[in-house]
Amino acid sequence: MQLDNDQLKLQYIKEFDLFTNICDEEMMQVAAATKMSRHSRGEFIYLPGERSDKIYFLKTGTVKLTKILEEGREVLLDMIDPGEIFGEIDALHGCRRAESAQVIQDALLCEIKSLNFGDLLKRYPELAQRVYSLSVLRLRKIEKRLVNLICKDVETRVKEALVDLMNEKGAEDHGYPPYIRLTQQDIADLIGASRQETAKVLKRLEEDDVIRLKYCLVIVKSPDRLRAAIASSSRPTSLAQKVP
Repeated sequence: MQLDNDQLKLQYIKEFDLFTNICDEEMMQVAAATKMSRHSRGEFIYLPGERSDKIYFLKTGTVKLTKILEEGREVLLDMIDPGEIFGEIDALHGCRRAESAQVIQDALLCEIKSLNFGDLLKRYPELAQRVYSLSVLRLRKIEKRLVNLICKDVETRVKEALVDLMNEKGAEDHGYPPYIRLTQQDIADLIGASRQETAKVLKRLEEDDVIRLKYCLVIVKSPDRLRAAIASSSRPTSLAQKVP
């Protein structure tokens, strides 16, 4: 569903840190070139191979970026939270979509044509630098997840993913247990493991009172113990420990 109230669009766009220091007149032009739309859980924003002529800003909700590997397995590349940009890498390079973007919590999006956004970047080098930095950060996160997929066992990958998600959301700063609004299947996709393997690790963490599992939600009850669990699970086992 599209929403076309220019004042509402302007209000939403100005709340993105990305547009700090851009003058009001320019922001009005950005708002005029922007479309707003609501999307329900499960809906795809775009699919691999589609034309990439739009860049998206997430106002509310959560979107996941996934890619299908050659052997047919789906890997979750990144989770997009409110205030973040996505779809910019392919769009600004004129490439077709390399991944899919799917809503996992009802979302409100602002979208702008890549040509309009490209013109804005030319006029504001500082904005271009911010977009570049965000894109590099996302690529590094994806690279880290792929390296973990190759080099680390499922237990370590689950724990590291929970800590990364917890840190990204900054929930600890607000004085309550961090909430990670993902299903067990989402976490399995994120680390490139089966749901069954992932569920076993999550269940053990729940039994140890480190986390609490609820519907589409993981509550981290003890962040410090979760971090300590990563250190213990990744510590190499000595030969003496292996011998009965």
